[in-house]
Amino acid sequence: KEANALLDELKKSSYDIYATALLALACGLRAGEIHALRWNDINFENGYISIRDPKSRKNRFCVITDVVRECLETMYSGQLPQELVFPTATGTPRTQVNDAYDRAVKRLGLNEGVVDPRQKVVFHTLRHTFASWLVQKGVPLYTVGKLLGHCSLEMTQRYAHLAPDDMKAAAASISE
Repeated sequence: KEANALLDELKKSSYDIYATALLALACGLRAGEIHALRWNDINFENGYISIRDPKSRKNRFCVITDVVRECLETMYSGQLPQELVFPTATGTPRTQVNDAYDRAVKRLGLNEGVVDPRQKVVFHTLRHTFASWLVQKGVPLYTVGKLLGHCSLEMTQRYAHLAPDDMKAAAASISE
């Protein structure tokens, strides 16, 4: 509910920030990865986005879901392949998330009463939500880590607590 409310709120204020938030939430991309995207990274035909030169230094791809496809197709109007998907007003790469994101979070009250800064809803929370949803749906941690571009399984382990039934099922399988 909160994710949908946030996306709806962002869409009202800026389609651009809505689209960046959608890519973080539906693809697990980091803000820097989103801001570096160029149209030649978007492969509508085969349904994937190439992530080049990410933080992990290992190029990867993410799958274009139907909602992401619709969003990106709405934004595409014949730009040159090397053009940025999310340029600044001057056409340069962005270096930070638009303030509209923080204003939307504030309007929705998502951080009201939250004292611990680690618990606050920030842009990176969308990437964590993507990972959490995958683990809760039973996607193996290895696959989640690959989708997130983690260098090691240890980085993905922080989501293991979201799938305690997997541990029970694994232990129970020995009884059989």
